[in-house]
Amino acid sequence: MPKRKKRQHRKPIIGITCEVQKLKRFYSDFELVCNYAYIRAIVRAGGLPVLLPMNHFDRDNRKLMDHIDGLVIIGGADIPPIFYGEKQSEKVAPMCRGRIYFDMALYQFAQKKKIPVLAICYGMQLLNVIYGGKLHQDIKSEVKGAHPHQGKRAVKHKVHIQEGTLCHRIFRHKSFMVISDHHQAVKIPGKSLRVTAYAEDGVAEALEGPNRVIAVQWHPERQPKDPVQTRLFRYFTGLARERLHQRSEAE
Repeated sequence: MPKRKKRQHRKPIIGITCEVQKLKRFYSDFELVCNYAYIRAIVRAGGLPVLLPMNHFDRDNRKLMDHIDGLVIIGGADIPPIFYGEKQSEKVAPMCRGRIYFDMALYQFAQKKKIPVLAICYGMQLLNVIYGGKLHQDIKSEVKGAHPHQGKRAVKHKVHIQEGTLCHRIFRHKSFMVISDHHQAVKIPGKSLRVTAYAEDGVAEALEGPNRVIAVQWHPERQPKDPVQTRLFRYFTGLARERLHQRSEAE
């Protein structure tokens, strides 16, 4: 009789999206990049990371997602306001629309296949847009009394977590310091989404809603030695491990 595979030692495969950096004007020539901090965070949490290159063939992406146990949508540039029904201000530095469409497609596939999703920075903003929400195009000029959320050096500020939320269960703290790097933020939460963490100036810092989806505005991957931040990646890979077991049972 053939020997059974030792499934308990398999690691969940975590797909990580890439940012598009243009080499020429209008993204006519570009490269796909991913900060290693995301990869390091997943590895240390017990996951097996793979980078997902932009691909607009749905058939290929659907097959790819059959082998993924978790999806991380990383940070990036600004979502063009046309995606949420507003005119673009001069403060916006729009990213490649191809990436937005690609990430949206991956998210929809993840939802259909019940794959856990961790959305970070731009990822949280994209989640909000997917569900019909709107964004502050520039925090400094739109939010009265706003504190710095972006700078040439790492900007640190405190976030406050709403009690009784998934965030509170994950981090087990009501407030803590985070590293921030964004000038846009959620203005109006999308349908079925709720803000569950805020900065001291009232800017939204976390979203919850869909099952197995967690979104944060700050960059937890940039605090690899912070035990509070690592709880997020351990929680996420735990969800992915459950998905792996389900996928293994179906094979």
